[in-house]
Amino acid sequence: MAELAADYVCASLADGSATSLALPTGDTPIGMYKHLVERCRRGEISFSNAELFNLDEYTGMSPNNPRSYHAFMRRHLIDHIDVPAEQVHLLRGNVADPAEQCRDFDRAIAAAGGIDLAILGLGANGHIAFNEPGVSWELDTHVVTLDEKTRHAHRPNFPDEASVPSTGVTMGVNTLRSARKVLLLCAGESKREALAALLAGREDRAWPVTSLLGHTDLSILAEAALMPASKQFA
Repeated sequence: MAELAADYVCASLADGSATSLALPTGDTPIGMYKHLVERCRRGEISFSNAELFNLDEYTGMSPNNPRSYHAFMRRHLIDHIDVPAEQVHLLRGNVADPAEQCRDFDRAIAAAGGIDLAILGLGANGHIAFNEPGVSWELDTHVVTLDEKTRHAHRPNFPDEASVPSTGVTMGVNTLRSARKVLLLCAGESKREALAALLAGREDRAWPVTSLLGHTDLSILAEAALMPASKQFA
């Protein structure tokens, strides 16, 4: 699955033209990033013309905190590839004015011509990026209150429950749906119900992932065990 995801990203970078990528964090994409780093080191691909945007971040968290998504992206990808520093756009959790950061982030996306490829993980509650159930699908980058299911899922990364952030900043559903291509990565038994909601083919505000229905270029990479037999290899 990680290798196939890397193949998809490499195909988007293959011709060397300017390409903007929205990139996820979490356990699911780590293998993909490992393959991309290895291929870049071998000279098989280049990020020299790529604009990179992370999907989300915990509010109140310094980029230097190893639990931050800023640190995650540097640790697993950015510090190991040939992307120019000025082409990396990472949300920060500790800014004085989060609303202004959101506007600046949206302006950077617009300046890049929009997102060419949005790579998304899937939350057990159906969230994509930090767009939780009930959040407006009409928003661009915004601050959001994290669902308790999301906080529970992130609990193993923190010393105790009280230290798990309760808010985040995220690229909005409107931005994600406007991406030219979307690649959704699904791994883990906890994602079964959310993936089933998407495959049911009905938009449901209780499952943000269903906002992707109707997208003109949506690809899903999922563990075979999560896919109904009728959907495999479709």
